[in-house]
Amino acid sequence: MPSDPVELTKQIKAASDIVAVVGSYINIVPAGKIFKAVCPFHNDTRPSLDIDPHRQRYKCWSCGAQGDVFAFVQNHEKVGFREARAILAAKAGIKLDEQQSPQDHHRTRLLEVMRWAQAKYAYQYLEGDLGEEARKYMGARKLSGKTTRDFGIGFAPINGDWLVKLALAEGVPTDTLVEVGLLAARDGQRGYYDRFRDRVMFPIKDVRGQVVGFGGRIMPNNPLAARGPKYYNSAETPLFHKKELLYGLDLARHANAGYLAVVEGYTDVMMAHQCGVPQVVATMGTALNPQHVAQLSRYAPKVVLLYDADAGGFAGVDRALEMFVSQDVELAVATLPDGLDPCDLLVKPGGTETFKEVLTSAADALDFKLNKLLERDPNPSVETKRRIADDILGVMASAPPMPGAAAQMKRELIVTRIAHRLGFKQETMWVRFGELRKDHEQKQREAQQKEQEGHRDGGRPTVTVRPDAVLPTTERPRGASKAGPAVAAERQLVELLLSDPLLVPVAAARLAPDEITHTGLRRILSELYGVHAAGGVPDLESLRERLADREDLFEVSQKLQFVGQQMQDREQWLARLLKRFAEMKAEAEARRAKEQLAGASDDEAIELLRRIQQTQQRPPKRGDNAGGPQPDAPAA
Repeated sequence: MPSDPVELTKQIKAASDIVAVVGSYINIVPAGKIFKAVCPFHNDTRPSLDIDPHRQRYKCWSCGAQGDVFAFVQNHEKVGFREARAILAAKAGIKLDEQQSPQDHHRTRLLEVMRWAQAKYAYQYLEGDLGEEARKYMGARKLSGKTTRDFGIGFAPINGDWLVKLALAEGVPTDTLVEVGLLAARDGQRGYYDRFRDRVMFPIKDVRGQVVGFGGRIMPNNPLAARGPKYYNSAETPLFHKKELLYGLDLARHANAGYLAVVEGYTDVMMAHQCGVPQVVATMGTALNPQHVAQLSRYAPKVVLLYDADAGGFAGVDRALEMFVSQDVELAVATLPDGLDPCDLLVKPGGTETFKEVLTSAADALDFKLNKLLERDPNPSVETKRRIADDILGVMASAPPMPGAAAQMKRELIVTRIAHRLGFKQETMWVRFGELRKDHEQKQREAQQKEQEGHRDGGRPTVTVRPDAVLPTTERPRGASKAGPAVAAERQLVELLLSDPLLVPVAAARLAPDEITHTGLRRILSELYGVHAAGGVPDLESLRERLADREDLFEVSQKLQFVGQQMQDREQWLARLLKRFAEMKAEAEARRAKEQLAGASDDEAIELLRRIQQTQQRPPKRGDNAGGPQPDAPAA
């Protein structure tokens, strides 16, 4: 069995016939040299999915879903690449345990300990005498025995060493229980104590259904109930990162309701499932963040946020709108009648139907925001309307740009609606959007410059920005700033290299990754160079393993490869692109030198002018005169 992860991935793919794998999930029928099926990725009414055994790929001619056997399992199971690979390895009888890194082995051990603890808590809740009060409490919330079993509810007794004693008796390492946040060391003393005591235990699972943490609800009759927090979540551990988790997502992702609803409480999620509304999840007591949005968008095209009808709730809508406007997912907002929680509403007569109606009739988030702003002043002045327009356009301007025609359509629809509601011309809105976008980009440049100065001075960076995986596009609506020629050339370079691995060493000899301005493209290029430097084939399969931590970037890479495969005369394209990169580098050097002229002495000015002249007269490098299409020509 190969020890190299890339070779192992190729072995798993070779052992996973796409016809057999797809056929294990859905019904397929032969149709000449291919197979056809009703597409599982949209509401298909006729067989739109083609499965090609020769190319080992699938494609839906209606919704556009396509890919290899890994992509099918990822999309159908709604898991990441590593999980899809594990599923296919199991189907093919290939063991991955021996291939685990020390970090993976350690994570597996932590998960085993969490499963052990969850089983102990659950037994105490279901069978133990100490769990009787917990069972009564959950029963009073109208949660059935089946529901509590489905969610693995448990109970942590009040005595502070209950779990410690069990671990010692059964040989479970206490240091591992400390690492996963279930035990803590006693201050100044030997030994450990239970972190969860006299609490109903809600297992928190990742998207694969693995227990990674717990939420504990203190019993109402506990003296601490009135003085401390009712809910106590696991601390941050190697398994538990509350900003990345959504309670109930492991179940809700299979709902296929066309949307996912986000609520606030564990019992709200449980009651919704009990009442036949499984498309409900909850955050871990934190505000919705970009990681949550990215997860939600993988499993549904629409997200409904349930907020309290107060100022805090409306502020949450503003924050959410800023995140969703740059995502390819629809956002709607709903509020429940009479300020009820979902759990309280669902147990009322007719509550389930009311709850479903609230979710399905949820207002578009933009309309919701506009309505609330206009409610404050039924007869707004021109200045008030301008401020409202700036408020919403500012959200759009500060959001990361989305690629493609779909993004352009989304922006156009938003601007059209704002203009219509406020009585402005669309052209005016686009001009204002461009101004706000320019202001935002200027602030970003200033922040990046400050960060770079911090690095040069040996200090810590003042700004931390996660690389944006969304590629800018040259297709912009009127009034919006266009993507620069540098990013366009960078995108075309990566398209070429992904479509022809033989071009990678040519590019690596002429262009360093740090010359790429777009952070996502820089990462892709760096990984391709890394595979080549290690003696591997820098193709999409190798890139898949190296980008396992950034599945969004790998998805972008697949799209870029598809575009690159449509290009002709790739070697000539590459030569022209490399020449263009050299020209842009020289132009940048000349600009910097000119900027320095203002405060330079006479001698310094002479030297700077000499450098500017050199960059303007620099002869082309070998290969720069190769014929072929210009880099800004259509990529087709």
